Parts: sequence; structure tokens; C-alpha cells
Amino acid sequence: MKRFFVLALTAMMAMNLMAQEVKETQVKIGDLNVTAYTMTLQKDKKTVQKALEQRLKEAKLKTKKTDGFEASLGKVFSEISSTPVNFYSKVDGNSSNATVTVCAMATDLSANQSNINSNLTRFLQNFAQYVEKVEAAAQLEIEQDNLKKAEKEYKSANSDLEKLQKNTKKDQEKIVDLQKDIEKWQKNIQSAEKEINSRKANIEKNSGNKLTDAQKRVQEAEKKVNQAKTEVEKYRQLAK
Repeated sequence: MKRFFVLALTAMMAMNLMAQEVKETQVKIGDLNVTAYTMTLQKDKKTVQKALEQRLKEAKLKTKKTDGFEASLGKVFSEISSTPVNFYSKVDGNSSNATVTVCAMATDLSANQSNINSNLTRFLQNFAQYVEKVEAAAQLEIEQDNLKKAEKEYKSANSDLEKLQKNTKKDQEKIVDLQKDIEKWQKNIQSAEKEINSRKANIEKNSGNKLTDAQKRVQEAEKKVNQAKTEVEKYRQLAK
């Protein structure tokens, strides 16, 4: 069942990625009108912006603000061109939609700009998948933290239950000893019966309240652990 859920979620993600459309547009860089490419994702702008910054950092591109874009000037961006380019990128949008815009101009006029434009389209398509993986990795970290908390809570609840069970066992053993004392010393029967009743009341109190509560805590903690493990497995698959 869990495997089916992961496969279904993966299939839905694949369909969403395929639905992303890269569009050609024109942007103004300085005094030039430049061909650029855009793609809109159904994501929070901040999430996409962070993913783009991380993606460019992995490509070892240092950028600076230029004409409303993050610009890397005169650098080789191997995924775009084997020769130096002026690469521009930005993210617009809001908490539910984010539009990524990229463009690149070869610094060498003899370079094939058509190939560069094709690579920009491919870059955006790959970036859509990259955003999904970044989100999955972030969610995986959250779920792993939830798992640790659930396991800690389970350990604490189980420890409390063991202590109560141990105390209950001691009380039960004490009753047996007291019953033997009653048989051996009839003259102390009243005192022994009083202590037996006290011990029994303690057992009933533990069994009826604390012991039952502790067992419930263990069951609830165990349920949380299982749920957390399921979430970790789900996002571990997505983060691959």
C-alpha cells in the first residue's frame, strides 16, 4: 500500500512537470531587447527563488543585481554554453505562483545563439524537476525530525509503562508474602489484611489510571512513529 502511494505521488509529480510550459518572450537588458524564456510553477515564489539560488551556486556562478535580474557576466555556464555568456535570471510571483525568467547572451559574437537558447529551454525544464527535489529534500528533513521526536516520545512513554509494571509486580509479590504471614501468624491477621488491602488499592489505582494511561501513551507514540516512518520513506523516494 505504501509503495502504491509513493508510485502514485511520483506519477502525479511527473504529470505536473510535463505540464510546465517554457515560453519565449522579450526582456529589456540595458538598451537591448533580448530573447528570454519563462516558465511558471505552481509554487511559492520564496521556495523557487531559494532553489534557483542553490542551483546557480552548485554551478559555481556568482551573480549580482543588474536591471532587475541576477546576472553572471562573462562566465562559462557549461549547461548553457561552452563559451562565456552573460546569464540573467529572476523569479516573479507570489505564494502560489512563481515565474522564472532566464536569458543568456554570448560574449563572443561568433557563438551559436540558437544553441544557447535551446539550452536555456532545457535548463528551465530541468529546473522544474530540481525544485521538486529541493522541496522533497526539505520535507524529508522535517519528517526525519518528526520521526526522532516520535521515537523519543515512544521511548519515554514505554519507560514510564515499564516502571509502573515493575511497581505493580512488586505489590503483587508483596501480597503473596503477606498472605503467607496471615497463615503463619493468625494473631497478626488484621494488620496483614490491612496492608493487603492497601497494596491492592495501589494496584487498582495504577491499573485503572496511570497504567492504562501509560499504555495509551505507548500506543499513541507507536502510531506516531509508524506515521513518521511512512512520511520519511515517501519523501526519501522523492528526494532521490
